Amino acid sequence: MPLNGQIRGNRCPVSKPSKEYLYYIKRVFFDLFGFVFLLICLPFLWVYNFIFPSSKKKVMVGTHPIVSNIHYKELLIKSLPEYEIDIFIFEDWLGENNYYDISAKKILPTWIVGNNAYGFAPYIIFLWALRNYRGFFLHLDGAILERTLLWRIEPLLLELFGKKIIMQAYGTDQWTILQSNDNLNFKLGLTRHRNRYFMMDLKKIKRNYMWSQYVDLIVGDIRYIPITSGFSLAHYYIELEELPYNFNENLDPIIISHFANHPERKGSNAIEEICNELIEEGFNIEYKSVHGVPREEALSILDDSHIFIEQIFNGIIGTGSLEAMAKGNVVLSNIDERLIELALVQDYKFYSTFFKKFPIRNVNILTLKEELIKLIHEKELLEDRVIKSREFIEMATKNVEGLFSNKKDNGIRKIYDEAK
Repeated sequence: MPLNGQIRGNRCPVSKPSKEYLYYIKRVFFDLFGFVFLLICLPFLWVYNFIFPSSKKKVMVGTHPIVSNIHYKELLIKSLPEYEIDIFIFEDWLGENNYYDISAKKILPTWIVGNNAYGFAPYIIFLWALRNYRGFFLHLDGAILERTLLWRIEPLLLELFGKKIIMQAYGTDQWTILQSNDNLNFKLGLTRHRNRYFMMDLKKIKRNYMWSQYVDLIVGDIRYIPITSGFSLAHYYIELEELPYNFNENLDPIIISHFANHPERKGSNAIEEICNELIEEGFNIEYKSVHGVPREEALSILDDSHIFIEQIFNGIIGTGSLEAMAKGNVVLSNIDERLIELALVQDYKFYSTFFKKFPIRNVNILTLKEELIKLIHEKELLEDRVIKSREFIEMATKNVEGLFSNKKDNGIRKIYDEAK
């Protein structure tokens, strides 16, 4: 549809048939050999594990470089001190070593991994993991065989080997175009963000249903997954020792930051335009759009900024909001009111207190500018909310630590202790 002389949206086909079918031809080639390889090796490995069980208690966190994995590894270390916790990834597409402990290229020779760690390598990694780990702490799109054509049989194989799986379902692993159709902004953001949201949409829905049936524990955003054995708006954990409080007392100018990776899904363009409007209207602010920089640099920008805008229509807060609060920022983000109502209905005693102390300002495209002006005009209010943000994230972290507490009756411990 022409708007202001321009055509908004995608100007070319989402994908080419030749490109998509070539991908599946390559996948069939890899998976045919992978299936035969597993068929030969799995019986021998099962017998070997039965006769010579591994004495080590180990949990794999993975399998993609995701910020939350860094924090959850530290939490698992505290909760399960006798366990070894490893973050495994297939590809280091961020180029940051602190996101993982082990990668496919560290385990396998280059001639096997080649240019695509998701080709034949997952089959070897799967066998290696069945031998070395009791349990797994994964995302819905982070299972080992997830990108192969044999992804449907992975839960069965893990069960046969007595492995236990906990999955966290927050983020792009469960977002689908069809299941996001009640949020038009979000739907459009997904379609414009990556071609594979079209190519993988139906697979994602089927995969989410599958893991919701078979995984030992899944905690997630119930707008997108069919079943959850646990749900909490207070689920997030960050390692506070790695995020020291550093409030920038110089409020002239007030610095506003935003992580503009995946801009279509966060409303980054609109956020930047609103901040530019405020500058043109004479407000003494500086806007920093952060993207394509190392994690260490992004966190250092949070040390300088006073206000952090996460997103304006996703409907759920992410790890960036928590890190910004810990660093000394007031956070503005969008939270689906239905999730707040659900939380209150399910556990009113806990959440009525939780939301009274909740420092994140719930904004959307219509209220963002007004909320920013309020904070700019009332600097004492800004400082007060910065302090309360740090206090809140400390309280929230202790809540999650309680759920993962190092006790024999702890659900997390029970799950992994029952694994083989």
